[in-house]
Amino acid sequence: MVVGAINDIINRQYPHFLYKRISDGEAVQDANGSWTTAGASWKFCGTCREETNGKGTTIQAANGRFVVFSSAIYAPVDVERIADGVEVLASERKLEPDELTNEGIEAAKASGVIRICGECLKFDKGRLHGRIWV
Repeated sequence: MVVGAINDIINRQYPHFLYKRISDGEAVQDANGSWTTAGASWKFCGTCREETNGKGTTIQAANGRFVVFSSAIYAPVDVERIADGVEVLASERKLEPDELTNEGIEAAKASGVIRICGECLKFDKGRLHGRIWV
């Protein structure tokens, strides 16, 4: 029984799902000269493992500033790089397209499906995995 439990842990190293918010284009000026912002959508990036920062550990982010992060998200080494400042989320399950709207995201947060949603403070691509601090 113990061997089966260990194998299950190894096979489920990344039990969560990682998404990032991407811009659907650049802001443009309308006929009146007002700027209209482009929409944004959520893109599935792959599986991940989210771990809460229970100790209040700080990291050095951009411009040499130190910040306390809420969570560290670990992802397989082949996950695409996520730039600082991009909004990311980790969920308990893969989200349906209709859940990837502002209303759907809020409902998923309220129900506990979304574990963390916030700004990428730092991304580090290592030899064995990528780390994202939120």
